[in-house]
Amino acid sequence: MEQGVPRRRRPRPVVSAGVEALLVRGEELAKGWLLALVEDAPLEEAAAILAGDVARDGPRVCVAVVRALGDEADLRRLEQEGALEPLASRVGELAAASSAEAAAQAVRALQEVVWAALRAELVQSDPDVLVEASERLSLVAALVLAAVLRRRDEVEGEATTAGPARVAPLRVARPGQGSVRPGLEETGGAAGAAGEPRTGGVPEAGGVGDGQDQEAATASTYGATGRGPEQSRDALWIGALKDEIVRAARASLPLSLLLVELDEAERMAQVEPHAETSATFSRFAQAVRTAVRRRDVLACETDSRAWIIARDTGRAGAQALGSRIVTSVPGEESWRGAPLTVSVGLAVLGEDGHNADAMIDAAEQMRFAAEASGIGIVADDEDDFDDPEPSGFDPGLAG
Repeated sequence: MEQGVPRRRRPRPVVSAGVEALLVRGEELAKGWLLALVEDAPLEEAAAILAGDVARDGPRVCVAVVRALGDEADLRRLEQEGALEPLASRVGELAAASSAEAAAQAVRALQEVVWAALRAELVQSDPDVLVEASERLSLVAALVLAAVLRRRDEVEGEATTAGPARVAPLRVARPGQGSVRPGLEETGGAAGAAGEPRTGGVPEAGGVGDGQDQEAATASTYGATGRGPEQSRDALWIGALKDEIVRAARASLPLSLLLVELDEAERMAQVEPHAETSATFSRFAQAVRTAVRRRDVLACETDSRAWIIARDTGRAGAQALGSRIVTSVPGEESWRGAPLTVSVGLAVLGEDGHNADAMIDAAEQMRFAAEASGIGIVADDEDDFDDPEPSGFDPGLAG
């Protein structure tokens, strides 16, 4: 019988009760994926797997994969520039994949775990349904792998450039206003034209594309100096911090995190006119920008609170950077006759924490200690303040 030329077709969505049943099993799927990652990894590399992040973000990854099996719109969300591409792109990072082959293996492990669960749900189904489900899952896995490899290409390309990696903007509200502005800066390159936000694929911690709008709303609700519950854990800059932690661990390089907060900022916002408060906060930001170096990443969580990811910097260099900020801010402005003061906290990778949450907590605690003592920054050794590298501040960034 004449069959004609066979043509390829895009696997169709699988509409089945078995697929629907997997949507409520995200945590189980994530546990299975984590076990598969540990089993596949060489013994010396197993400890590098971000088990805590897999526990947090893994269920969302698994549910996104399952949703894409049954709906074309959900599949498109995983495609390039889709809303869930940033989440899918983290699969390699979560598995601590050190190469493209390792990233592909992490995606295969995810695919195999989902397939095992799906096959169990479809055990009573027609064989044709199983074939269609397998084809559809292969398509979804291919999209996830493509997102992972694009992310790897971006990170590797940025690592070869002279300047720091490009990161997505952290959007926060100005005092008393609902508008938002970019707050995450790469201190080694010129700002975008007309203050356009930079973008570059570093996802929000949760990985969902619409998280920026939620964060902007949170910042607007709590004002320029207030912080809502867990706000610091949901900020976009944490994606950049996690990337730097992975990079530093792989290359055995030091990494530090600094938190700088303007003292009395909350009171200023309450008692001073908006215009004066905005001007004071702008001068604070200017002083911080001036102090950071070209290789650092600056994230302004609010107009009076900033985080600095200090690349290739140990405790001595971090204390020197913090000391430079402490001494430079009072020269910018005074408030009610007294110099402005700041409190600085810092955390060093490996010494104060091995992941983003631990480093953030350690920096917060040290900043509180510095504020309580009134000395600006708590130093382990005053002699460590001799930083051999001068500031790489570019005046063009001040705008």
